[in-house]
Amino acid sequence: MIGETPYDLRWTMFGIPVRVHPLFWVMAAFISWPLLEAGLLFVIAGMLAIFLSILWHELGHIFMGRLFNARGEIVLWAFGGLAIGASTQSNRWKRIAVYLAGPGAQLLLWGALRLAVPHIPLPVNPHTAHVLFTFLDFMLLINLYWAILNLLPIYPLDGGQITRDLFTHFSERNGVRYSLQLSIGVSGLLALHAFLAEKADRALPYLPVGVSSGIFFLVFCLFGVQLLQFANARDRWTDEHRWD
Repeated sequence: MIGETPYDLRWTMFGIPVRVHPLFWVMAAFISWPLLEAGLLFVIAGMLAIFLSILWHELGHIFMGRLFNARGEIVLWAFGGLAIGASTQSNRWKRIAVYLAGPGAQLLLWGALRLAVPHIPLPVNPHTAHVLFTFLDFMLLINLYWAILNLLPIYPLDGGQITRDLFTHFSERNGVRYSLQLSIGVSGLLALHAFLAEKADRALPYLPVGVSSGIFFLVFCLFGVQLLQFANARDRWTDEHRWD
């Protein structure tokens, strides 16, 4: 299990064990911190939106896994969430369906919110209305962009795992290596763009910029490099010990 601590928040919903690591709240607070200028309540609204959105994402994985008789549990931690046990199917297409279900659930929620928000009555109190608007705005932002981010072919995001299964379908021996090379390339380019675009003030449309975004993608790039080195070492060992 990932980093269990005595301070984890735990409960069960719909028969699904859920655990929230303390670092999840640190990550949510870091993302919401720019809202502090408006007041602490706005930071809390942002953190709540992040929590509900990522929990919803993981529930999408879990419920799709249940359709294929897989039981799972949810862990929310520093870099988002995990639906542990949801994608244990031996059939790659079922696994891909489980991987797609998380971003798919978020995109459905985003669409429902887009339709509902104009009809939600705002509180009479202007301050309360501002907090509610901030919460809904964060919900729309996260459920669109977090879903799109997770569909990128970057490991271990959902898109990276989908890419791995698709590549190994066409090349069982080299598919994992090719998917990791793609992951390193995409995350490396996004990191480079994030760092350079902020300094040059010339960002490509819709791509994240800034030091925090650059570090975020750089971590994935370095993680992919480590996994690729491991995969290469494993293949060399297999070749050296292959029976002719």
